[in-house]
Amino acid sequence: MLPDNELSTRPVAAPFLVPYRLDKLVDYEWGGVNIADTSQGLQVKIWTCKYLGNQIIITDGLISHTVLNVENVTALSFAFDLSMQPVVTYVVNSETYLNWYDTAISQRVTTNFGANFITPQLALDEHREVQSSNADVIFSYIKNNKAYMRLQRERFLIEHEIATAKRLVQIGMMTNQRFGFALYNWN
Repeated sequence: MLPDNELSTRPVAAPFLVPYRLDKLVDYEWGGVNIADTSQGLQVKIWTCKYLGNQIIITDGLISHTVLNVENVTALSFAFDLSMQPVVTYVVNSETYLNWYDTAISQRVTTNFGANFITPQLALDEHREVQSSNADVIFSYIKNNKAYMRLQRERFLIEHEIATAKRLVQIGMMTNQRFGFALYNWN
């Protein structure tokens, strides 16, 4: 959770808890033992999301799930919500989509956010059970040289401006137990 939906006044850098992103079509996130299984918490193992053969796949190396079948994906990111449901953002033909489980209607939905977003990223901001009442899936992106975020608890409807930036590389919990944004301002 980001207090008041704002970044801290001074950066406090630390490594991310998951591997650093080197490929726009591969992302990592801590999760439970399987999809929809929170019996052992949300810090059991690191899951990988990747795009293979027109499929967005989530795997732990042994278990694999196809989340979506979609052509021409050029970038993706994912997270698990507090119920271990996957949340996936992906880019097709420069348009950003968000696929998530909407508890208000008890089904998965895909929202098209159009072509204005650059480098969309997702992460659950808190995996520890003791902090679950404050946890949120954060959907972040760049638009008009500014970083924004949207929160799952707001059904991803409200846009919060958080910084000036040209690119967003990765977001997520860091080793210092703070939520971080790897962003930069050069071209």
